[in-house]
Amino acid sequence: MQTKQFFREATGLVREYGAIDTLLFASVFVFALVFTITQFPWFYGNTLGANLTGSLLLAAVPFIFLMLSYWAIGVLMPRTGNDYVWVGRILHPSIGFTWGLIYVLIVFLAAFIGAGTGPLSSAMSSIFAIYGLLANSAYFTGLGNYFGGPVGTLELSVLFTLLVAAFAIFGSKFIKAFLYATWIFAMVGMVIMWYILSTTSNSTFVGNWNTLVAGNNASYTYSALQATATNKASFPGIATGFGAIVAALPFAFLFLFGGNYANAFAGEIKNVRKSLPIALFLSLTLGLGYWIVTSTLTVSTIGFNWVTTVGYGWISGGSFPSTASYPLPYQPTQPLFLAVSAYPNQLLISLMFITYFIGSLGPLFAYFWIPSKYLFAWSFDRVIPSKFADVSARFHTPWVAVIATAVIAVIAEVLYSYLGYSSYFTMGTVLWGISYTIPGIALTVFPYVKNALFAQAPGWLGKKVAGIPLVSLIGLITTIGFGYVGFIAYSNAAITIVNLNSLELLGSMIVLGFVIFYLSKWYHRREGLDTSMALKQIPPE
Repeated sequence: MQTKQFFREATGLVREYGAIDTLLFASVFVFALVFTITQFPWFYGNTLGANLTGSLLLAAVPFIFLMLSYWAIGVLMPRTGNDYVWVGRILHPSIGFTWGLIYVLIVFLAAFIGAGTGPLSSAMSSIFAIYGLLANSAYFTGLGNYFGGPVGTLELSVLFTLLVAAFAIFGSKFIKAFLYATWIFAMVGMVIMWYILSTTSNSTFVGNWNTLVAGNNASYTYSALQATATNKASFPGIATGFGAIVAALPFAFLFLFGGNYANAFAGEIKNVRKSLPIALFLSLTLGLGYWIVTSTLTVSTIGFNWVTTVGYGWISGGSFPSTASYPLPYQPTQPLFLAVSAYPNQLLISLMFITYFIGSLGPLFAYFWIPSKYLFAWSFDRVIPSKFADVSARFHTPWVAVIATAVIAVIAEVLYSYLGYSSYFTMGTVLWGISYTIPGIALTVFPYVKNALFAQAPGWLGKKVAGIPLVSLIGLITTIGFGYVGFIAYSNAAITIVNLNSLELLGSMIVLGFVIFYLSKWYHRREGLDTSMALKQIPPE
C-alpha cells in the first residue's frame, strides 16, 4: 500500500492572550484564595511546625531554574501543549506522550479536584456551617453537613466543572472576562483576609473561638482541641532547625507550582518572547510574597503551636472531622478561622465569604482549561483521534477537547467523592515534583540533539559558558533539583505511602501511555499514513 503524506494545516488557534492575561493565568496557579482553605493546618500538621517561610525561600532556588527552563522551551517551541511538544521532539514522541499523559492525570486533574473542586466544596460546607453557628440555624448546619458529605461534594464539583467548561468553550472574550472578574474579587478578598488577620490578636481569636465554635461543648474549646490532638494522636513535638526546613521542601513546593503552566497555551500568547518570562518570574515572586504574608498573619492570629498540634490531630484522623484526634465536626478551614477572627461583625464575615468564594473560581477554571490544551496537542499529532483537535471557527477554542476534559473530570470527581484520594495524592506529591526532571533532561540535551535549532536560538538561549551551552546547564540543575526533592518526598513516609496500589497506578499509566502511542502509530500505518516524520517536526501554528 502506498504511504500517504501526513498533511497538517495551521491549528486554527489564535494568539489572543497578551502579557497581562498570561501573568494572571500564571499567578492564579501559584496563589489563590481557594488554596488557603486547609493549607496551613495541612502544612504545619504534616511537617510538625517546620518554618514555612524558610522552606519557601529555599524552594524558590530550584524554581528559578525551572522558570528559566520553561522560558527557554516556551520561546524555542511556542506551541499549544508546549512541554509535551518539547519532550516529544527532543527525546522521543512516545516519551513525550507518556510523560504528558501522566502529567495531565496526576498534576492537573489531581489539582483541579484536590486543590479546586474538593476544597471549594469544603469551603461551601464550612460557610453554611458557620452561618448555622451565627444564626443558631439547624437548616444552615444541615446544608453544611450535606455539602461536606460525598453526595453534596460531588454535586458541587460537577456544577463547578460544567460552569468552567462553558467558559472554556465560548472563547477568549468569555475567558478573559471570567478571569479578570474573579481576580478583582480575589484581590478584594485578599485585602479583607489580611485586614481581618492583622487586626485580630491571638487572645481575641481564642475568646471568639470558645464563644462561637465551642459554645457549651467543652471538648470543642481552643485548649481542649489541642490537648486532644496531643493525647489521642500522640503529638511528637515541634520540629526545628534547617533539617526540618529541608524535609518540608516537598510540601513547600506545592505552594509555588503553577507559573510554568502558562507554557501550555504558549501558541496562543502574543509576543511570547516578552510575555512569557514576565508571567513566569512575576508569578513566582508574587506567589512567594503572598504565601509568606498570608501564613505569617494566619499563624500569628490562630497560634503556631495550636495550628501545628491540631493540624497533626486532624491529619492523624485521616483529614476528616469528628475523629478521636480531631473531634470538631467542621474541617479546620481558612473561612472558619476568618469568621472566628471577624466575629461578631456579620457584615464583614459575609463580605469575606462572597469575595472568597467568587475569587476562588479563577484557579478552578485555569486548572480545568490547561488539560484541554494537551488533549488538543495530542490530537493534532494524531496520537489520539484527530476529532479532539477540532477548533470552533467562531470561538477559536478546541471544543471537543474541552468536553472530553469535562467528562474525564467528572469521572475523577466520582472516584474522589466515594473512594478517597490518599494514594492518588501521595503519588501525585512525588510525581508533581519529579515530573519536571523530564523537560529538564530534554533541555540539557537539546543543543546536541537539535543543532540547527540551537544555532538559531535568540539571545541568551544560544550562549555558552566554558564551551557548554547555558541552556544545558540550566536544564541539568533543574533536573537535579526537582529529582532530589522528589526523592525526599518518596522517602518520607509522612508524605508518601508507597503501597502496591500506588505503584500499580503509576505502572499502569506508564504502560497505557506507550500502548496508546504505538497502537495509534500502528493504526495510521495500517491506513497508509506514516506519522513518524510529523512527530519529529515542530507543529505549525
